[in-house]
Amino acid sequence: MFLRTVLILNPTSGASLLATSSGGPEDNEAAIVAALRQYNIEPEIWYTTPEDAGSGLARQAVEEKVDIVIAAGGDGTLHAVASGLLETECTLAIIPLGTMNNIARSLEIPETIEEACAIIAQGETRQIDVGMMNGQVFLEVAGVGLEAALFPAAEEIKRYGLWSTLHGIVEGLRTLFAFQPLRFKIVFDGRRTRLYRAIQISVCNTPYYGARLRFAPRAVMDDGLLDVLIYTNFSKLEYIQHAISISQGQRPLEPKVVRRKIYSIYIDVVNREAEPVVVHADGEPIGYTPASVVVLPGALRVRVPKKVAQGPNLLDKRAKKRELYQKVSNQKERKSNEQREENGPLYVK
Repeated sequence: MFLRTVLILNPTSGASLLATSSGGPEDNEAAIVAALRQYNIEPEIWYTTPEDAGSGLARQAVEEKVDIVIAAGGDGTLHAVASGLLETECTLAIIPLGTMNNIARSLEIPETIEEACAIIAQGETRQIDVGMMNGQVFLEVAGVGLEAALFPAAEEIKRYGLWSTLHGIVEGLRTLFAFQPLRFKIVFDGRRTRLYRAIQISVCNTPYYGARLRFAPRAVMDDGLLDVLIYTNFSKLEYIQHAISISQGQRPLEPKVVRRKIYSIYIDVVNREAEPVVVHADGEPIGYTPASVVVLPGALRVRVPKKVAQGPNLLDKRAKKRELYQKVSNQKERKSNEQREENGPLYVK
């Protein structure tokens, strides 16, 4: 089926109370190899290390003209491997062994080893979008504000051990209640400039991120666009209620979340005298505002289930043609709306 397949395995994935995989590294490796052999796929096995989380291995695979690279680990492993495969003919396959597995969840890739291997053998290859903030690639989400401030606590929650989990929860709540809303200047697609008072701005490529929550249900991973969520006028209690509502499949606080689909976005803090605001890409702090974010359409080849290849998380070819036609036909209306907005109020609470 594949001329050459490499399995990049993270031997420490899933070392968390929240991990979906209960097997140890040796058990997972044996199960993966056995499942792939059922489809006559004999992978070479490469291991991540503290010095190379997977990006270097992925680049080596590209140089050696490997057909498919299987990333077996959590979202962090996938981020690293994917970054080495961008804009190449090498295809990424996913076996989710981590704590959150948001990328796999967004692509409806099963969390059992046997079913994930079946997708590798029997699924389809599609090209998905990737985001880039200040030169740093992200697959899930980049953000400014409260979300970026909370990620260190979230990472602590994911670590193995009850004490680490409880300490992360306490630190997260402390950060939440101490954080104050900020005034941001936002430029959408290099044209429209608006001011918002917001607690958080998230730029999403996947529907799921964070604690397996579907924050961006309208995100489509190959539409050539990113979904922006601007959290305006949120109290701390409302923010918690919003997350709980999403986790329980209930209606979120939509009126207080401004949603936009964009090609690019520029975010900066209005008050220059304020303390620097941390920005993150896929949970990793990458500096401070200002932040420039762009989409890299179809930058990554990935194996997905056949049902996903036809939507809704990915668009089929006919749907893409309709989307393109709709974008072209709406250009005049969008320009007209922008002109009306220019005559309206600039500041949005």
